[in-house]
Amino acid sequence: MQRTLVKMLRHFDVRLIYAFMVLWLPFYLLSRPSAVSAQYRYYRHRQHFRQLKSAWFVLANFYRFGQVIMDRFAAYAGRKFNYIIDQRDLFYDYVDKADGFMILSSHLGNFEMAGYELSTPLKRMNVVLYAGDTEEVMKRREELLATHNIHLISLQQDMSHVFEMHNALANGEILAMPADRRMGSLKSVTVNVLGSPAKLPMGPFVLAVSRNETVRAVFVMKEKWDTYHIYIEPLEQPFEGTRNERIQYVANQYADLLTKLAKRYPAQLYNYFDFWSDQPWL
Repeated sequence: MQRTLVKMLRHFDVRLIYAFMVLWLPFYLLSRPSAVSAQYRYYRHRQHFRQLKSAWFVLANFYRFGQVIMDRFAAYAGRKFNYIIDQRDLFYDYVDKADGFMILSSHLGNFEMAGYELSTPLKRMNVVLYAGDTEEVMKRREELLATHNIHLISLQQDMSHVFEMHNALANGEILAMPADRRMGSLKSVTVNVLGSPAKLPMGPFVLAVSRNETVRAVFVMKEKWDTYHIYIEPLEQPFEGTRNERIQYVANQYADLLTKLAKRYPAQLYNYFDFWSDQPWL
């Protein structure tokens, strides 16, 4: 089905798929009660929307999620999108330097689309991801991203991905990884997101601080059907303080940006679990 979808999107406008999703959406919602419940609580208790508005945004959120997934398949099929980039110099000014740097992404927006715009032949980008997609999706993603000088690092049970991550930075390359999901590890750093305490995975911030890396937070938000807005923000490294204080400082900056953009784009947070709970996502 996924191969067929890619073939279709080579000949048909992705908006036709958007229209079809309106019919498919109610059935999808019925099959995902826990995700629906988590999103409703998010809008009621974190965004502080009223009941009716919260219910409406649950629908809007799942529909928007379907759109960004279809946009990925459209990209696999060769579809080009338009991009608005804020502070592009914070990315490209470091491409020419010998040292590597880190990008912290999130499940707010559609970060994968950044790989088709924020790429350069001068410095390889290594993207850390959970290898939970189907074989077809992984294959298409790897093939397309490879043409943009992007290498995928899949999370592995034997922790071999950690060595790949360190090697990428040691080789002066870019390392991009999500910093908003704790996938199995109990090590976390507590921050404030949308007025409530939340736990972020400690790993990305430990890596940044221990290596004193240049860090950028990148969020890729859908603006129009064919346009994405890429926000690039610096995460400053403190010169003083203990290791834990420095980790907290960087994590707080990331959480502030996450809060700011979640308020601006309330329909585009795709964490379908209780982000504010003590339980890791995986």
